[in-house]
Amino acid sequence: MSDKKYIVEIADSTGHSVVEMTAREIVEKTNEAAGSWVFVDNRLVETKEIENMEISTDSKIRIMPGIVGGVSNEEELYTVEVADKTGHSIIEMSKEQLVETANSGGTWLFVDDKMVSAAELKSMKIEQSSRLRAMPGLVGGISADEEKFIVEIADETGHSQVEMTKPELINRASNCEGTWVFVDNRMVATADLAKTDLLGAQKVRLMPGLVGGRC
Repeated sequence: MSDKKYIVEIADSTGHSVVEMTAREIVEKTNEAAGSWVFVDNRLVETKEIENMEISTDSKIRIMPGIVGGVSNEEELYTVEVADKTGHSIIEMSKEQLVETANSGGTWLFVDDKMVSAAELKSMKIEQSSRLRAMPGLVGGISADEEKFIVEIADETGHSQVEMTKPELINRASNCEGTWVFVDNRMVATADLAKTDLLGAQKVRLMPGLVGGRC
């Protein structure tokens, strides 16, 4: 294996770090921490693949704890977006692994933007077309209602960006008759905002509807 060094992001029980490693060191590190996953440019790769891979020096390489438990060939797999301290990845997981992840206590699971518990997952019929996301839960200090989001507001005064909590967003949308709310370019009814996941949203917007829509 080449002695070329790569920038590697590592997430483990001690936190998050960025180090320089050769391909051999990446393999050794992954083998040391049983169950670790290696991502090269957001693609999950097996440790044995790294030994023969042509990796660019500007590739994004990450090592992170894997989900406990293997996957049998008979199990149906689902595409899951995983967000953690090292960034964003897309992996395949079985329903059993999804349930284990939900049971872990530190991870929130969303199915089509609705947060679900492990108990709900067990009995839930998950479609292949469903959007599945796993992300770190908020531990201590800040509740989901206290988390602030950047909200773009368009009204008769022009365009502005403000920080709002979810209750503030709901209150603003409720009090401004005819206002439309968009989460990642998807229109969301005010009544559905309370159960809508905003933590993973890239863009939240408030704008007047085609009819009325004045505050």
